[in-house]
Amino acid sequence: MNNRRRLSKDNFDAILWPGMTKERRCNFGFLIILLAAALSTVVSFIHLAAAQTSSNDPLVTLTPIEVDPKRPERKKFGALTLLGAFHLQSKDKRFGGLSGLSIGKDGKLYAVSDRGYWLSASMVTDQNGALTNLVDWQIAPILTTTQTPVTGRERDAEALTQARDGSLLVAFEGAHRIWRYNAPPKTFTSTPIAVPIPSAVARAPGNGGIEGLTMLPDGRLLILTERFANPDGSFKGWLLNDTHSAELSYVPADGFQITDCAALDNGDVLVLERRYVPFAILSVRVTRVDAKNIQPGAKLAGKELLKLEQPLAAENFEGIAVQQTSAGATIFLVSDNNFSSFQQTLLLQFLLPNSDR
Repeated sequence: MNNRRRLSKDNFDAILWPGMTKERRCNFGFLIILLAAALSTVVSFIHLAAAQTSSNDPLVTLTPIEVDPKRPERKKFGALTLLGAFHLQSKDKRFGGLSGLSIGKDGKLYAVSDRGYWLSASMVTDQNGALTNLVDWQIAPILTTTQTPVTGRERDAEALTQARDGSLLVAFEGAHRIWRYNAPPKTFTSTPIAVPIPSAVARAPGNGGIEGLTMLPDGRLLILTERFANPDGSFKGWLLNDTHSAELSYVPADGFQITDCAALDNGDVLVLERRYVPFAILSVRVTRVDAKNIQPGAKLAGKELLKLEQPLAAENFEGIAVQQTSAGATIFLVSDNNFSSFQQTLLLQFLLPNSDR
């Protein structure tokens, strides 16, 4: 029995190590063990380095850009003063399609995407209030009333505003509605509550419903639609309070459409308008509507504060947010890149000085 075992082992060695003496087989085997150990060490180091790089990489990177490439030093654009401009990029496939923008009660910048995601980041600014970076990014699915991520026709979030209690209101197209989420830090995990809206909103075009949404200082909610047109060429909107709603309308500039709005602390409203013509030529305007004109039945039209057209940094801007500072109102604009390699996610920051308010 022992001879048979020894024969089996000898035959196995002869097959595995042909032409080698026993001593050479031992040396060669020892070399393989050393190489395997070295390779294991290298692989472990690579994995560790990759993990460290991944954990240190920000979710979103900001690259400064020039709004006016021909005059990089330019700071005055219409009635606004440029504070900063950035190209936002991320390797995370969930990032993009930003269509609503607001600043939470915690001071963070919040956004919603038309793919159904929340995003938030802490703002880093210099002594003049100019944005220098966005850090501590978070991204999470927008939840339904059953605590599941929004999908299909329910995921197209297009507008975002903060209510007076700090809760965040999100307006959706497709399945037209407004949902209220808890104030930070519980926003992303909260179960939304439906906000009553006029039944007429259901007749809005699937991709042309509520684009402008802002809470006025007196507690009324202003809704503006993108493509829900009236016979006179204006676009439908409503004023909502706790007990009833009243219709009004907004008249954008020729060829422009409403993409968002935001209220100033004095009750005036900034309206973001965008125009697209073939070959990806984009224009954007920011107008100002006087607070005293925002009444039931009114046909609103704003005074132009800003207009950007190519070759300036004009993109598909769909979100506007306002933050009051001692120097005036800081205005943020964000663009929707449509998840296209031919478009960019841009974030612009302007100041509306107190002297111009």
